[in-house]
Amino acid sequence: MWAVPLLPGLYALFCRHVVPLFRRQLAKVRYQRIGGLTRLHLFRGATCVELLLLSAYIAGNGVAVALKAIQGATIASSAALAASINLIPLLLGGRTSRVADVIGVSRPVYYVAHHWIGRTAIVEGLVHAAIGLHAVAQGQAFDPIAVSGCMAAGSFLAVFLLSLPWLRRMLGAAFHGVHRILYLAGMAGLIWHVLLTQSVLHEILVFVACGLWLLSHVYRVVAHWRSAVVTEKWSDSEVTRLRLKTQRPVAAFPGSYFYLYLPGSYFNYNLMHSSAVMMLWSDVEQTVTGKTTDFHILAGRQSRFLRQLRTIEKGDRMLLDGPYGQDLQLSRYETVILTAKGMGIVSILSMALHLAARKAYDDSVRSRSNRDEDPTLGLTAPPAAASVFRDATRRIDLLWRLEHNNQDQWVADQLKALQDLDPRRVMLLVWCIYPKPQAREPPFQEEPHWVAVYPAEGQTMAEAEAPYSFEKALSHEVLMPGKCIVVACGDRAFTDERRASVIRNTSKDWPIEFVEAEYRPRHDEDRLRHGQGRPRYSENQHRHTLRAAPVRLRRRDRPADRIHSWGSNVPLHMV
Repeated sequence: MWAVPLLPGLYALFCRHVVPLFRRQLAKVRYQRIGGLTRLHLFRGATCVELLLLSAYIAGNGVAVALKAIQGATIASSAALAASINLIPLLLGGRTSRVADVIGVSRPVYYVAHHWIGRTAIVEGLVHAAIGLHAVAQGQAFDPIAVSGCMAAGSFLAVFLLSLPWLRRMLGAAFHGVHRILYLAGMAGLIWHVLLTQSVLHEILVFVACGLWLLSHVYRVVAHWRSAVVTEKWSDSEVTRLRLKTQRPVAAFPGSYFYLYLPGSYFNYNLMHSSAVMMLWSDVEQTVTGKTTDFHILAGRQSRFLRQLRTIEKGDRMLLDGPYGQDLQLSRYETVILTAKGMGIVSILSMALHLAARKAYDDSVRSRSNRDEDPTLGLTAPPAAASVFRDATRRIDLLWRLEHNNQDQWVADQLKALQDLDPRRVMLLVWCIYPKPQAREPPFQEEPHWVAVYPAEGQTMAEAEAPYSFEKALSHEVLMPGKCIVVACGDRAFTDERRASVIRNTSKDWPIEFVEAEYRPRHDEDRLRHGQGRPRYSENQHRHTLRAAPVRLRRRDRPADRIHSWGSNVPLHMV
């Protein structure tokens, strides 16, 4: 017992002197995907640490069932108890678990955990049901207990089968509706079953799980749902961008996302279908406070739901559910490297804007030179006694690889605002890598730290990118003191390339943390990989935008003259 007070000191010495020696090996375990699983499309390309945690969870369930059986309980009762316990984390929420957000679990990791907790609970429940059906086959009466058990087991078995990737892809957009119906039917059968068996322990576990599920949905409706009015709209052949205004402020943070419900045909909103969308900041003051009532969303045409956004008009109301997501607390890092491919810019651009706006706010407080509006920063200088954020961030690198040259027009105003937030050009480094030779000026003023990289005639994009590669940016930032974090958003090949670079550059003296952005829009390569044909966009299609099919989205019929197409002559700059 005398050694217990020494443990905190020994742990600190271990972290300070031993852990740095193995930083590269630890980074490989934390970040590198397992190649075999990636090629087989299993576990969404899990990393070593994710697979270890998943294996420990499944093995722990098996050991718990075996220990209960050794202690004298039957296999059926042990499996039923384990399944009931697993229902509690399973029913904390589907796509919108507030608990996962609070404890800092990312959306992709939570999805994997939700899937495998559910599968483990269902397998344990099916073991219990199989033993019960065997007893019925041996002559036991097929009473209401057996009927309720069969109802629950059948519903959960269907849920298990439909969760398999190939069957889920076959259902498409109908999966979420079918999934809800089946698990509600399964829970109804399970409640009926435990009430008939009169097992107090199982009744408590099942009703606690149901109560948590109900409370999470009530909290979601009360705290996260809000109506938004469309005040402006812009659209081209690839994306639709809307400006929304809400009555209640949205407590958003960099990287947060929302679920969007469109107007319905028979009710105010179509609550059966929603899709995740990202917020684009539209006001510098609101960016600093994190309380905004006026912002933009930018959505691609990856699904039928998002294509319906093209039929939305100015003045329409939509329902927002959010914000959700993991706050990465980027202000704790001295160096922040944000890298994106194509549509992935919507995930990371708000992070750069947020950090730069907070830095500009701190500078305006410290200077106290002008209490009126500062035209350089776009901020109102606060009183001298105002507090400052004191962020640790000293350097922000934004590296964007575009999929076609016109993508910069989607976020042109945000890029201009970001450049204005760093008037001394000491904080930001921005490289935009274009796939084709230059045809027009970039949306920002080119400077030594703001570079638009275009391939020359006869040069490939990779050759043009070589002097401005992510590897070069990492090696350059090694000279910067403090902690570094890399946030990547793009397709699988792009993020894996960034993972490998982070692992190679991690050293004893310079730790790097790697994170994939939670919201990951589909890219052209993903559409090709899933057999959805060639990318719909080419450079010569910029002036020939598609016309959205006129569909009725409100209970009242719309006048025919309100349905129109949107050309490329609509200005993007809406801030």
